[in-house]
Amino acid sequence: MNDFDRILDECLTQITSGASSLDECLAHHPEHASQLKPLLQTAAMVKRGGNIKLSPAFKAQTRAQLYTHMYAYPRRRAWTFSPFWRVAVSLAVLVAAFLITGTAFAQSALPGQSLYAWKLSSEQVWRAVSPDPVDVDLSLAERRVDEITIIAADPALKAEALNGYLEALARLESESNAGNKEKISQALKSHQEKLSAAGVSIPELNHSVKPSGANPANDSAVTPVVPVPSLSSPRNIPSLPPVVPTAHIPPGLQP
Repeated sequence: MNDFDRILDECLTQITSGASSLDECLAHHPEHASQLKPLLQTAAMVKRGGNIKLSPAFKAQTRAQLYTHMYAYPRRRAWTFSPFWRVAVSLAVLVAAFLITGTAFAQSALPGQSLYAWKLSSEQVWRAVSPDPVDVDLSLAERRVDEITIIAADPALKAEALNGYLEALARLESESNAGNKEKISQALKSHQEKLSAAGVSIPELNHSVKPSGANPANDSAVTPVVPVPSLSSPRNIPSLPPVVPTAHIPPGLQP
């Protein structure tokens, strides 16, 4: 404690006990009077405030005003959850986080892996909520192509991915119209090229994709039919004179 703190503490003690007044303390320490005066005045005001006694009438009036304000502006009751609901909400949040995380991991799963079924289920949900199922089917068909090229060496897993691709291909063929036919055709050609590079041939895909250079106008051309003569039709055979049988009799036997 330095000298100023010691002097301030002594003055506060003397003023509080009534041994000295504010002016007397300042007179005893003129060298610190400019610093002591505001601090001692503040302490004296606090002391006087502590000695204030409220009358019963003032207390009653204040209490009445407080009740009036409380009734006019009632405090809104805060919404509280019961322990059951807190547990239920926490569980729901955990389940949602688990589903989101699991779905994200499942997108890279391949046929034969544990998360592949989850992947297919999430794709069905994606297709159901999408405003453009054709774009979703194109994406799903592309996924199946990638899976087939990765597991082409395993016949069993390849067959599973192939079935999924054929389902997507059937949906695309049923959804094809004048507005999206070209987009679907280009996608199927890309699938055919990828699968051919991996040594995989899908007859249904080859049938859907027309070979390059084909003239669509010739597809509807009518092949001329060359008439073939019927073997059962009568032929023009020249008529011959009737043959009359004759008998040759030796001269010695003639009558």
